[in-house]
Amino acid sequence: MVRNKLVVAYCRVSTLEQKQNGYGIEIQIRDVTVFAKGKGLLIRRFYRDEGESGVLEERPELQRLLRHCKYGRIDAVIIPSLDRLSRDVRLTENLFWRFDQMSVAVLIADMPNYDGRDRKDVLIRQIREAIAEENRKDIIERLMKGRQERTRRGELAGGNLPYGYRRNGHGPEIDQDEAAVVRNIFRLAETASAAEIARLINADGHFQRNGRPWTARQVSAVLSRRDLYGEGVVRYGSVKGSNEQLILL
Repeated sequence: MVRNKLVVAYCRVSTLEQKQNGYGIEIQIRDVTVFAKGKGLLIRRFYRDEGESGVLEERPELQRLLRHCKYGRIDAVIIPSLDRLSRDVRLTENLFWRFDQMSVAVLIADMPNYDGRDRKDVLIRQIREAIAEENRKDIIERLMKGRQERTRRGELAGGNLPYGYRRNGHGPEIDQDEAAVVRNIFRLAETASAAEIARLINADGHFQRNGRPWTARQVSAVLSRRDLYGEGVVRYGSVKGSNEQLILL
């Protein structure tokens, strides 16, 4: 039992889940709060990792939680579900081991009767960890196939658009202001190095999309997309397609 102990909660949502409006942070907070109330527990703090992958251990709030546990400040941590802790079996098991070594109880909201001292409960937990990892692999595979198909149709695969394009309601289109900078970069590349080009376009007051000055690295990235800018060729891994509407050189 962890009554009258210092109880906290850990919640996480990945960048992909944020975009899909799925199992968001606020829903997770509600779930662990309801769970805690049913157990007669008061959550003193929420550790929230937003836009963080479940296969990475170096998440800011997770690391802060582990440090606070190490200092003996926490007796129990509530998680909404196993996949919020991680979607990697090895990492999940390692985290449970670390919590156990620090004498921190782990409570799981969607496994309300879970008891880490019961071997059968631990086995069920491990099976669910494996399912969570497999579900992640399925999501990645579906995402990859979708991007490949869009590429074959001559569409940009997804994510941030290359410099020179913007989104509209029907897909990407040429951003004329950015396109002018791209054309200038290719014109200057006939006689200047990437570092020199970056200095020249910054001096003209043309900065990157995020407002930062151009560097030789970003200029080289633009120059590496000649087949996109000049021929409308789009690529995703080994898959490619073409779209004349993307030609801006």
